[in-house]
Amino acid sequence: MHATLVHLLYGSLLLLAGLGCGLVNTLASSGSAISLPVLLMFGLTPLDANATNRLTVLFGSLMALRTFQAKGAMDWRAGWKMAIPATLGSVAGVLAAERLPGRGMALVITAAVMMAFLLLVTKLKSVIERPSFEVARINAAGMFALLFVGFWLGFIVLDGATYLLLVLILMFRYALVRANALKAWLSVPTTLVPILMFAGHGSIRWPEGLMMSAGSIAGGYFGARLTMHERAKFWVYRILVAVLLLEIVHLGVQYAAPYIYSFSPHWTR
Repeated sequence: MHATLVHLLYGSLLLLAGLGCGLVNTLASSGSAISLPVLLMFGLTPLDANATNRLTVLFGSLMALRTFQAKGAMDWRAGWKMAIPATLGSVAGVLAAERLPGRGMALVITAAVMMAFLLLVTKLKSVIERPSFEVARINAAGMFALLFVGFWLGFIVLDGATYLLLVLILMFRYALVRANALKAWLSVPTTLVPILMFAGHGSIRWPEGLMMSAGSIAGGYFGARLTMHERAKFWVYRILVAVLLLEIVHLGVQYAAPYIYSFSPHWTR
């Protein structure tokens, strides 16, 4: 295959993966189920893929946040308070990720998929689909939970937005739209700080990350607009089911990555 065509195909796949990641992350969560497998398919190590994927999440979250803010859905006073424990937790998560062997990271991913899927088919469906009549308020238990969610976001990101959504809806009693807006905001500091830490150790692959980020910006924009739709609750649950099933496929893709890697362009190595 001609080198230029290979590069165009490679770039298109990265753009599409970024678009899917930004869209799904904004509508629900677990958009990394789309972007992480693609990065692994093109030969990145688990640590590099984990680090590079943060760029996609960051840019998608920024675009979603901008759209939510324009719609007046952001609770900034609460958001700044929540950002403190979540960001502190993310710092600890990055330090743990950098010390975990690749085999251990694969086991953690498997456990995360199973846990998220169990939450989804039990409690989360009813939580997302029911209307909220309670007044949202910050409480100590929820802030403590955000510390652990922040750790997970710094550690691997995968399913972290699911856990953010659970804390915001179950513990702080936010309705879906405002919970999604706060989730977009909390994803910014808990992604930006890990990016700076991973970049300092040379773990981020900038060409792939920035290409995916371009698609993620568009995905974040459209996802934020779709969240305002009256049928959003119906689609959020089904999207979550789809992406978690995709993550299970992603675990199998990891083993195929070495074979696919030989076909990737030279500039990815």
